Amino acid sequence: MTNRMNIPNKLFAKALVAFAIVLGATFSSFSSFAQEEEKGINYSAQLDTNVIVIGDQINLLLSIEQPKSLRVEFPVFMDSIGSGVEIIKQSPQDTIPLENGNIKVNKNFLITSFDDGVHKMNPFEFKIHDENLMNIIRTDTMLLGVKTFDIDTSKANFDIVMPIHTPIAFAEIAPWVFGGLIVAALIVLLILYMRKRKKNQPLFVKAKPAEPAHIIALRKLDEIKKQKLWETGKVKQFHSDLTDTIRYYLDERFQLSTQESTTDEILKAVNAVEVNSDWHAKLKDILERADLAKFAKFTPLQDENELSLKFAYKIIETTIVEEAPAKEEKESIAVEETKKEEK
Repeated sequence: MTNRMNIPNKLFAKALVAFAIVLGATFSSFSSFAQEEEKGINYSAQLDTNVIVIGDQINLLLSIEQPKSLRVEFPVFMDSIGSGVEIIKQSPQDTIPLENGNIKVNKNFLITSFDDGVHKMNPFEFKIHDENLMNIIRTDTMLLGVKTFDIDTSKANFDIVMPIHTPIAFAEIAPWVFGGLIVAALIVLLILYMRKRKKNQPLFVKAKPAEPAHIIALRKLDEIKKQKLWETGKVKQFHSDLTDTIRYYLDERFQLSTQESTTDEILKAVNAVEVNSDWHAKLKDILERADLAKFAKFTPLQDENELSLKFAYKIIETTIVEEAPAKEEKESIAVEETKKEEK
């Protein structure tokens, strides 16, 4: 019984709202124009339309034509205009010069409403500042009719449709996969770096040259010996070339990193390698004499220069890694296979 009485009531309410909207649209235009003839001011408030469907968005444009000498304050709104009309966005004031010397200032509001019915927008006030006087001018009241959707109560309500579960695509997990791999690689590199640094070894081992390191180093020593730079007064250059050659050989032979190391750091690094103590003493003698010649303005005697060169040869000859020629190795394998066949 109650439900039957409610249906006419709802229809009556909808009819009443529709009548109010039509009535508002009849007696309220889309625009409100006014004029202050004494001061040469024209102002207006315009709507795109005065009837919308609930949730629709329309523009409200406030405009005023005025002399440049006057200062006009537009009405200020926060997030709504009156009751039931919400502001979505408002633009800054736009000033346009006119041919008659005046200016036209526009300000636009994007508005909407989520309440059905007729909403009243009170007159919009502009404050006119002229010298020490302030005057207020107002537009007419404006009405905005908001229609809602018709609901068919004869049909049953439908449940909310649940989200569709789709399989996870590779593109969704790719950033996490690649990010994890990069983090793992960085952690591995950091561990390797800390271990190599502790042993004073380079992180990445250089590719072995086509020639053994001792061959290249001995050839360089032969060139230094042939130049005899100490006899022409180039003592610093001689010791610099000599220590560069020794550093290169140590790096290649023992997988060290001595190019930017001091004498103490080099000696500490070779201490970690199984070397002959006599060999170590000769290296220390070469490096310390070179430091004196390069940094302390000390000029070693000719015999001392020749001794450094001799020690360099001795270091390389003492630490050479003998490698069996590939040809001899193949021949020995072939002989062994022949002996097995004869047996």
